Amino acid sequence: MGSLAGPPLAGYIAHRFGRKMALLASGVQFAIAFILFVTAHTVAQILVGRFLQGCGIGFSLAITPLYVCEIATVQRRGALGSLLQVSMTLGMLMVYSIGPYVSYAAMQYILLTVPVLFCIAFCQMPETPHYYVAHGRYADASRSLEYLRGESIEELQDEFGSIQRSVEESIRNRGTLGQLFRDHANRRALFICTGIIVLQQLSGINPVQFFTQTIFEKTGSSVKPELASIIIGGVQVVASMITVLTLDKLGRRPYLLISSGGMCCALVALGTYFYLETQRVSSGFSLDRLAFLPVLSLVVFTASFCLGFGPIAWLLIGEMFAPNIKSFASSIVSSTCWGVAFFVLFYFSSLDAAIGTHWLFWTFAICTAGAFLFTYLFVIETKGMSLPEIQAQLNETAPVIINDKP
Repeated sequence: MGSLAGPPLAGYIAHRFGRKMALLASGVQFAIAFILFVTAHTVAQILVGRFLQGCGIGFSLAITPLYVCEIATVQRRGALGSLLQVSMTLGMLMVYSIGPYVSYAAMQYILLTVPVLFCIAFCQMPETPHYYVAHGRYADASRSLEYLRGESIEELQDEFGSIQRSVEESIRNRGTLGQLFRDHANRRALFICTGIIVLQQLSGINPVQFFTQTIFEKTGSSVKPELASIIIGGVQVVASMITVLTLDKLGRRPYLLISSGGMCCALVALGTYFYLETQRVSSGFSLDRLAFLPVLSLVVFTASFCLGFGPIAWLLIGEMFAPNIKSFASSIVSSTCWGVAFFVLFYFSSLDAAIGTHWLFWTFAICTAGAFLFTYLFVIETKGMSLPEIQAQLNETAPVIINDKP
């Protein structure tokens, strides 16, 4: 619920006070949350901490793509944008690797160091040139761009001029919530980004990640649940790094198609394993030879997610919307994401009991098949394209236009 409430406030802070301030605010919320956890004596205090933690997630995932896309070059935007998923998987691997072996309090102290170090380090980073230009602070914008590129502003006149024209055009057509739905390009971008982010959550990624140990305990696998979680966490990091290294070469659409196809196959296999388990008593069928299947299925599922739907869903938010509407749009898409995530997690255990684990995973498989179809029909390629080119692409009436420009 905190993740649902965070993005609108984050969007306002990013628009009014800057992207940097909004991201620092997320670090402060995480730090306060971990302090509440380590000092907790009541359930209420833990719930307040969880809400603040959720707000921090809402802030960071709404604003990080915006910040990254505004400081990155066109050639490196995909790689830098997908680092968000790498960071998330590194955080999960850290918790999977340390959590089972230390006390509750020790875990909170360890996690507290992350936002503290982030705030100290990120204070040294500049605000984006786009924000400065939007507020008429051209000298600050020049210094920011010089810092980010490591070159003098004289050598960056073409890029600075492009940023200035883009932002000033956005200011002349100041974005409103109504414009987000009236303008064809914005409406199409909202449809694509919201569709991808909703299908990301309907893939079942959060229940799988949160209940990994529980899932392995139910399978009776010989692999220890805590070890299986570490293996899956490591696979997530490796898959995310592959995306970082190759996304700007291969493109967004191919990775989304590979990702959704891989997740669908893995979920079908996982559901099949649990179905066979329900039939084991009546049929006498032995699952010993299939003991590897749950581990393999979850490895393939998480790897596929981290190759495409994990990083690219957030990257598209930063790429597709015009600067004058980006804060509104990112808040709406992020809030939609966490609203869906809340209901998926809230009803996961109830659905598991009601329809069976096998049908639960088959339902997620159907959703990922829908994600493949949605990507094929509606998602445009943005590889190597500037913002004006992406906006022109979105204004086309054809459902799919693939850009092959290197």
